[in-house]
Amino acid sequence: MNRRSFIGLALFLGAMILAAPPCQADNALPDWSGVWQVKGSMAVLSRDDARMFVPGTRDYAPLKPKYESRYQADLVRAEHQGDPGSKNSLTDTNTLHCFAGMPRLIATPFQYEFVVTPKETWILIDKAIRHIYTDGRDWPAADARWPLMLGRSKGHWEGQTLVIQTVDMRTDMWADTTPLMFSSHASVVERIRQIDANTLENQVTIRDPEKFTHDWVFTRQYVRSDTHDWPDDPELCGGPDDRNPVVNGRVTVQLPGDSK
Repeated sequence: MNRRSFIGLALFLGAMILAAPPCQADNALPDWSGVWQVKGSMAVLSRDDARMFVPGTRDYAPLKPKYESRYQADLVRAEHQGDPGSKNSLTDTNTLHCFAGMPRLIATPFQYEFVVTPKETWILIDKAIRHIYTDGRDWPAADARWPLMLGRSKGHWEGQTLVIQTVDMRTDMWADTTPLMFSSHASVVERIRQIDANTLENQVTIRDPEKFTHDWVFTRQYVRSDTHDWPDDPELCGGPDDRNPVVNGRVTVQLPGDSK
């Protein structure tokens, strides 16, 4: 091979190396191991500064007028849950079902753990396990879909950001500690990324063309916990040790010192 041909081959190989996709190490999935907790209050879904169980606490989804009116009326009814003198109260669905469901699991008091693999990510929250499929699968056929507590979630990676789409959520579950509920057309898109060593950011977009005037967009954060404690038992409801059992669909409140 003459000198000119050798130089040409070297330049060609160099260009091929520069154009090649990055190696697997450059495309490595993020390490979100450890225990995380939502930052601030979980009284409402969209912000971290709301006060828990205070009259007037509410979320501000972009509801159409008739749904906004219904929400305001339900807020008043929810303030009387546990009141034996109220005949028209509403009880938190988390109390009724002992399960938060989606999208409420975006902001709960429970610990979050992430198990990240190339084809699936698991998000463990209390006794719930969210399955985020990133293997390229499509949704099931229409006749094989129905509402689920956690909905159905699939996603993909954009660099170090996990993009999740969730559909098929139940319409009878509160979205937070207030009686905000969505229609069967609702879907949730989350963009989760790590913004520093101890903080995950979740950029959330909720679409509900039936109930919303436009998309509802907000951001929540999760902070890494330094605890080395063993995990707590999952939340249990309705057992013999439940001080405030649900009877005929209504929560009963037992004050400290009352006998069972």
